[in-house]
Amino acid sequence: MQVPATPGGNVTDSKLAPFSDKIMLYCISLFSGFSIGGSSLGTSFSLRTDIPATLSLLMKDIYSYGHDVAKLMIKYGWMEESPQTHHIGQ
Repeated sequence: MQVPATPGGNVTDSKLAPFSDKIMLYCISLFSGFSIGGSSLGTSFSLRTDIPATLSLLMKDIYSYGHDVAKLMIKYGWMEESPQTHHIGQ
């Protein structure tokens, strides 16, 4: 009896990465920001006093990880430039 294939694909011995480093770093950066925002929102509505202290330590680590990812993106030129303000007459 043959085992059915999963809808997600099959395991191969390919040496090529399925996703680029650029998209993986972007996703890590995005998810780090979501995580910090969600944790901040969660602590603001929490009535327990131990949760904000615990999550603030976790958010510090998430921020540090996201910051390292941002530095890598800047190093390789993958970070988008933030919008610039231009004043009339300059």
